[in-house]
Amino acid sequence: MKRLIYLALFFTTSCSMASETVTDRIELLGKSVHLATIDEKCYLINGENRLLLHPKPPCHFLREPNKSPQYYAYPKVGIDAALIVAGTPISDSIRKEWGISENLICGFQSQGVLIKDGKVSVTDKTLDGGVLCRDEGADEKNYWYISH
Repeated sequence: MKRLIYLALFFTTSCSMASETVTDRIELLGKSVHLATIDEKCYLINGENRLLLHPKPPCHFLREPNKSPQYYAYPKVGIDAALIVAGTPISDSIRKEWGISENLICGFQSQGVLIKDGKVSVTDKTLDGGVLCRDEGADEKNYWYISH
């Protein structure tokens, strides 16, 4: 009987403990946030807050050519920073068909992250179907869309 109890405890605790794999990390406007894969889902983690993202892992912040996070501010709507997270990786066949370098990390789905009044949040809006690559950034119109 003791053995059954120990086995039950082992399986319930080991199943509930999800491992976290950090895929990207930034510091911006005094905020330190990172992206992680937990239970095959992307999360934005800000301190103790875990915010579920729509794109599938791995997820990455879009970046400028100098590797700093790409973001735009929209003071008229109170947005201190709008960032984009790309995920849901493209397939090898799409990469080949579209002539995308194997060195680029690209995804089919993206979602916005906003910093407003010192708080970090994720948008309900997503960008689906187009390809965005981590180190290629995105056009400013995408940032405007996710923040308005």
